[in-house]
Amino acid sequence: ASDLAWTYTLHTLQSLGPAFVKLAQWAATRRDLFPVHVCNRLSELHDTAWIHDWKHTHDALVDAFGEDYEARGLVVAKSGGSGGGNTMYGGIGENDKNGGVLGSGSAAQVHRGTLTISPDISGGSNDTSSTPRTRTRNVAIKVLHPNTRQLVARDLDLIRHVAHFVDRCLPFEIVKMLSLPRAVSNFADTIERQVDLRIEGRNLESFRRNFGCIGCYCEDDESTTSSHHHPRAINFPRPEMEWMSERVLVEEYAGDDALPISRYLADDSPEGLEVRKRLAGPLLRAFLKMVFVDNFIHADLHPGNVLVRAIPNRTNSQRVDHTIIFLDAGIATSLLPNDRRNLRDLFKAVVLNDGYSAGALMVERARYERCTSIPGGKHAFATGVSNIVSEFHDRRKQGLTLGAVRVGALLGKVLDLCRRYGVGSVP
Repeated sequence: ASDLAWTYTLHTLQSLGPAFVKLAQWAATRRDLFPVHVCNRLSELHDTAWIHDWKHTHDALVDAFGEDYEARGLVVAKSGGSGGGNTMYGGIGENDKNGGVLGSGSAAQVHRGTLTISPDISGGSNDTSSTPRTRTRNVAIKVLHPNTRQLVARDLDLIRHVAHFVDRCLPFEIVKMLSLPRAVSNFADTIERQVDLRIEGRNLESFRRNFGCIGCYCEDDESTTSSHHHPRAINFPRPEMEWMSERVLVEEYAGDDALPISRYLADDSPEGLEVRKRLAGPLLRAFLKMVFVDNFIHADLHPGNVLVRAIPNRTNSQRVDHTIIFLDAGIATSLLPNDRRNLRDLFKAVVLNDGYSAGALMVERARYERCTSIPGGKHAFATGVSNIVSEFHDRRKQGLTLGAVRVGALLGKVLDLCRRYGVGSVP
């Protein structure tokens, strides 16, 4: 009965519209506010979404690039069936093995295709000794679902009205912790950026520039095949800047050999643990670079948006290198100076195994808290955080990988503390 009820709930959320799906995805990450079993059920929406039919994709391509988009070089793989694949760029859905739809999210779906680029000889080179080369690339073609902008505007208007009503009329502590009007404002800013795929294209360019992906091993450039080039640890798909519009984004296809990181996280064999250990370092360094160096952060890094490609080492046949590919960069953010300061101080306290100071900072800098109104509340909360941080460091000293340490479980304990002691966190 419970499974049936949740199936109906998830179906209803998708029927309501893209903003409600994204809101449910956000709620799935807020274990400080909602029970664990609710978050687990809602997290299914990270990987599963309906797909639209081919006619809408074709109409969007014509609207963006003209009737002759195929003659100009963009060819979309047609599905042999009805679609329904739930994987992202790294694979084909179970019902879509012949190509076509690679994946579908709350706002858009992705098709596989090819892009043939003919050389521009109009301004030409005087060298007629060689024939200019035509290149064909495998690409991922991202297309917004029908009426996404209108549906998002409708959804957000309803969500705003409900948030203001609840904030004014329900005098409960959990409502104050939620800070619903501010949370909805932040959420609206995020979801509205997803309905213009040109923003995602520009974000991809910024990430590629920040991580030095332009001109690297992953580029289609003969110079990258020389022996001194090595695959990048972190990569972002290259957007085709001439093939980008509000409703359509054409970008580099990650390849059939790029697998979702969840495959690696589920491998508990000795070899799998070793690979996970090698992946943890680049992932952590990438996140820290986004936050503390670039202040430009990919804000939608759930497992479905992270792929891993295994690449044989060119100089050591016994070694395999890995490239981590971040997808779906439509949601990116930069922290305000005060938020960066808070995060830096909190991160420093955790790294130095000073959990008590970390807990105290969380109370002192929370936008809402009732901890200090409870006798001994601040001390109890800080002690609880100290115990959790110490547990993390103890496990790391035992040589366990990040996966074995179960960082998510430890974070869940922190969020549970926040809920019990009324310490609000940033939405």
